[in-house]
Amino acid sequence: MRISKIKDNDIANGQGIVMSLWTQGCPHHCKGCFNPETWDFNSGREFKQEDLNYIIENIDKNNIKRNLSILGGEPLCSQNIDGVVDLCRRFKEIYPNKKIYVWTGYILENLNEAQNQILKYIDVLVDGKFEEDRKDLSLVMRGSNNQKIINVSNNNQL
Repeated sequence: MRISKIKDNDIANGQGIVMSLWTQGCPHHCKGCFNPETWDFNSGREFKQEDLNYIIENIDKNNIKRNLSILGGEPLCSQNIDGVVDLCRRFKEIYPNKKIYVWTGYILENLNEAQNQILKYIDVLVDGKFEEDRKDLSLVMRGSNNQKIINVSNNNQL
């Protein structure tokens, strides 16, 4: 898995304060994407054990109780999915009560077998490609009104 960056304190991607990790590489190339610098699969850097250690050790830094958000790029593309699933599994082993949010351009109902593995570990999935002609800045945690916020634990759309 390749990553673009990790942001310790993010209030735009999740509920409350979250630590956000942006994966690197995206096959969708949505028109109007707010993060096109994450499209290139050869950019960013490889996710390493030190990055996992950093997340684990700093998720509650300065006594701020954070959840974890994973965005992209595309976290669920074939180049990133194994690393993202492993990250989520290992994070939940240590912090079973913290929420993990994942954004993907893929649709829940169309996830393949490898992508479906992520559902064992995450709490909220925001699915669907950004569609510029359906852009709506008033939406919570989404850029366009075709995207869905799914509470994975009970498979309900929020």
